[in-house]
Amino acid sequence: MDNLISQALNKAHMGIMIVDRHLKIVVWNAWLERFTGKNAEEVVGLNLLEVCPRFKSNMYLNILQNALYHGQSRFCSSALHKAFILPNGGEDGQLFRQNMHVEPLYHEDRSYALIQITDMTNTNTRVYKLKNLIKELETEYAKIKISEKISKHLSLHDPLTGLPNRLAYNDRLAWAISHAQRNHNKLAIMFVDADGFKQVNDTYGHHVGDQVLLEMAKRLSETIPSTDTVARLGGDEFIILSHLKDDHDAEIIAKRLEAAFSTHFKIAGNYINLSMSIGISLFPKHGQEPSELLRHADGAMYKIKKNGKNGYGIYEPENV
Repeated sequence: MDNLISQALNKAHMGIMIVDRHLKIVVWNAWLERFTGKNAEEVVGLNLLEVCPRFKSNMYLNILQNALYHGQSRFCSSALHKAFILPNGGEDGQLFRQNMHVEPLYHEDRSYALIQITDMTNTNTRVYKLKNLIKELETEYAKIKISEKISKHLSLHDPLTGLPNRLAYNDRLAWAISHAQRNHNKLAIMFVDADGFKQVNDTYGHHVGDQVLLEMAKRLSETIPSTDTVARLGGDEFIILSHLKDDHDAEIIAKRLEAAFSTHFKIAGNYINLSMSIGISLFPKHGQEPSELLRHADGAMYKIKKNGKNGYGIYEPENV
């Protein structure tokens, strides 16, 4: 039977040793021989602390004492402890990861401590690589999300002014009409076009023209209520979606816009006067469809242009 037990111990895929109350090694299996390069014949009978210096630590001495004198078991994870057994030659213990189980044993009124060492180096290496891979994937995913967010913003906003573009405005107008139909609300669509902007570009250059457009966007945004939307359709054309309590509110907003553009722009040392022509259509009074309301606002704006510019007008059937 002793021979059978000895064979089993030496076939085990882990390090197995047994120490007595004096910490003398009484069993040292083949796994430990292969790992440390120390044969059982030269180790058995020696003090554990001489063979495995890691156990000189008070923490591990207490674990062994508790097993030997108080019958306590203990598990130490490779995630929290350095390697307990090192190969012969003193390789860096950081390269190895080991779990340790300590169990009490009893034989003929004597107590012993069974120390089982499981090599976790390959498992921990795979876990480490997997954690790094997960971290890289999380970083890549975050980059993709940011890239997608930027791409979506660019697709829906004017690159010069940062205002919503035509596509974003059309979406907001369609949603606003749908909401207004359900709640019996009123809307105004205001087509805003700068008078004489071409002369600004011709006189001062496109760089100044771009600065004027930025200032126009700023004044429009600051003049309308925060719940309303101003978008740039292109060139010097802007459009406003306004939520109204009454149709008359559209004229109040138009007059505020006129006042906002009554003072000159100061761009690169140049004083530039620029008026606005504003055409207005009302929902539901002038139509139910976005394209219909936009067409009526555009027509009202061109009537203002035709009649001398610098003003606002509300759509009337004869506009078209």
